[in-house]
Amino acid sequence: MDDTPVYRRLIVIAPVMAVIGAGVWFALLRDGAPMLTPDGAQEKAEAFLEAVRGGRADDAWAGTAADFKSMYGRDRFRHYVRSKPVLKTPATFEACEFKTNGSLRMAECTFRPVGGKGAITVVLSIDQDSWKVGRLSVE
Repeated sequence: MDDTPVYRRLIVIAPVMAVIGAGVWFALLRDGAPMLTPDGAQEKAEAFLEAVRGGRADDAWAGTAADFKSMYGRDRFRHYVRSKPVLKTPATFEACEFKTNGSLRMAECTFRPVGGKGAITVVLSIDQDSWKVGRLSVE
């Protein structure tokens, strides 16, 4: 029989159990998606809109998610940008809301055109392990 006091065994076992528990959480429960803060979502959405506003629609399109590129081919996106003059005007950030649709996580950032009506919505989603623009809508 082991003469080691119970508290000494617990001092050794507790950290080992904590490491095992963290490993199980990491392997089974974590979804692997990168973290995105509200400020980070705002920055990504603003960078996308700034590229569009600056006449760099191709650069904006290049940084979008695969689903976005499927929906808007490069030429179709250029046409969309030209057809929405509000995208060429400055816009003020209003809010960013995180949503879940099934297992799909999204960050929906809303902007208001300066001196205008309507809203510009940039939706970010996870694509190839990073957050990218997955949808753009203009009201």
